[in-house]
Amino acid sequence: MHVDNVYQVDPRAFLIKLTPGKLSVLVDANRNRPRLLVTDNPPKVPDRPPMFGSILRRALRGGRVVDAALLAEDRIFALDFEVGGVAKRLVLEAIGTHPNLLLLKDDGEVERVLDGEIAKRRGNPIGAAYALPPAPKFRAEESLLPVDLPEDAFAVNLFLDQLAREEVSTARKETDEKKLERVLDRVRRALKKVEQDESRLPDSAALRKDGAFLLEHFPALTQGMKKFRGVALDPKLAPNENIDRIFQQARKAERAGPALAERRTALQELLQRIEAGEHVPESAIPGRRKGKEPPRRPYRVFLSRAGDRILVGKGGRDNDETTLKVAGPNDIFLHVRGTPGAHVIVPVRKGEQVNEETLVDAAHLALHYSKMKKAEKADITWTPRRNVKKPKGAKAGLVSVSRENVLHLRREPGRLARLLMAIEDPEASE
Repeated sequence: MHVDNVYQVDPRAFLIKLTPGKLSVLVDANRNRPRLLVTDNPPKVPDRPPMFGSILRRALRGGRVVDAALLAEDRIFALDFEVGGVAKRLVLEAIGTHPNLLLLKDDGEVERVLDGEIAKRRGNPIGAAYALPPAPKFRAEESLLPVDLPEDAFAVNLFLDQLAREEVSTARKETDEKKLERVLDRVRRALKKVEQDESRLPDSAALRKDGAFLLEHFPALTQGMKKFRGVALDPKLAPNENIDRIFQQARKAERAGPALAERRTALQELLQRIEAGEHVPESAIPGRRKGKEPPRRPYRVFLSRAGDRILVGKGGRDNDETTLKVAGPNDIFLHVRGTPGAHVIVPVRKGEQVNEETLVDAAHLALHYSKMKKAEKADITWTPRRNVKKPKGAKAGLVSVSRENVLHLRREPGRLARLLMAIEDPEASE
């Protein structure tokens, strides 16, 4: 017979398809169940073979089966092939709790191994001449075979097979019980964590009120304050940073409340289903699965009262990236005149005009994220992005503007409070 193909059906098991006759030979080197058998019910094969499966496929496909042999008075099997006039030998060491699979060259040298550590311990690393493992030392133990065993040709095999099935069934039952306990423990711990998070959730309405209050008294705030008229402050932060922090806490609390309640209900229902013995898919069990981190944005995203997006650069290089790489030529650029601060971009579709209220909202954000954040009045430069250039050699965030328009702004604390609560995508922008 000839090798039609070789498949790696799991990390330590391989299926050799032979022709003619479509014979399936399973070479299994899994711990505690190593075996070599012909099967009429082969396991499903993957679309792409893993690395060792690819190696065996290249080495054996198209080869002719020459021999199958038992190499010692133990469970060490050899399958001999001739591939393009070159001899290849596949050795399955189906012994002990550490079986192994080795591919030998025509001179008996080890070419590839499934488990390199086991091969080294047995003196058969890649490049060495293959040698049989040392014979095991058997202990004198009472036979597993019953005295009244029938004298049929396969009586011993059938009895030992049944014995093995019973042992596997018992072990599987114990494993399933332990797995169930682990699953229940994970769900209970997840539920407890959600309940703790709910109990620690701050009052978003109170936080929003504190933020608006601080905005109304913004000129009176200074860095280093621990408290202002009953509102706790971080003395290490600047006044506008403290206000941003309070509004951020309010936003997170508003988002987290419904999400935590929904999560708590789902976990309670899941716990009831598991305790009732219902099968639950692995994907539904809470664990440590983590998705990819979302890409970092160089800007914050706010929403105007009209629902328009407003992009606010986070400073320095982020300002350059927001203005020069993210913004389109028709988008509106805003910046406080003559003062360092954030670049603010209002996306505008071609042929459309910027909404006047959105422009005022964007101007407030430009003032809030500038060195003039305490000013009651300010002049805000605005112009289409195509009129903004980066001078050669200029430091990060510095640009030149042509054909500028000037908006004379009077700060409105209420408008700014609304904007600081209206972030389109908080996770990506904070």
